Amino acid sequence: MLTIGSDVKFVDEYDVTHKGKLTEVLSDAHDDVRLEDGTVEYWSKKTKKYVPVKVKNEDSVFFEVKTDMGLHYVSKDELV
Repeated sequence: MLTIGSDVKFVDEYDVTHKGKLTEVLSDAHDDVRLEDGTVEYWSKKTKKYVPVKVKNEDSVFFEVKTDMGLHYVSKDELV
């Protein structure tokens, strides 16, 4: 299960695998997102609670991973 602080692996655009620590989840479509029990959720102003990101907005979600070489921003598809 994916959580903040987890050790993760990802493959970059050059097909090289990197290891790092998941430090943050971000979104281009939503201002306030979090990772809860492996699910990315956003704050809904309408319902006044966190709800799962809709399928149409999943491509806007990315993860900040800290490696020995610095910070990398990866999509869920790039995580191994």
